[in-house]
Amino acid sequence: MLRSRENLFHNMGLKEALQRAAPEEAPTKALRRVDHLIQKVGIGILGCVERYYEAYKKKPNEANAKKYCLWRLRLHRKLKNDRAILDAINEVRNLGLYDEAPGDLCWDYDFGR
Repeated sequence: MLRSRENLFHNMGLKEALQRAAPEEAPTKALRRVDHLIQKVGIGILGCVERYYEAYKKKPNEANAKKYCLWRLRLHRKLKNDRAILDAINEVRNLGLYDEAPGDLCWDYDFGR
C-alpha cells in the first residue's frame, strides 16, 4: 500500500506533483532588516513580551510587573543582551525595554557573550 505522498507522485507525474507541492513565488518586496531579526528571535517570545507589557500598562500591579520583567529578562538572555538588535526590535515593536516602572532594566546584565 502506498503512502499518501507516494500515491500523489504515482497518480500525477513527478514534475507536476513537485510543482503543486512547491510554494508559490515569494513576493518581490524584500523583508526589512528588523523582520529578519524578529524571525531570528522568534515571534512567540516577542509576542509574550509585548502582551505582558500591554497588560502591565493597563493594570500596573506587582503581579503584572513580575510577569513582564520575567519575559523581558528572557528576551535579553535569548539575544545575549545585544543592544543593537534589541534597540532595533524595540523601535518597531512596543516592548518597553527602557521602561523602569515595572522593575530593574536588564541592560547591565552579562549573559556570556
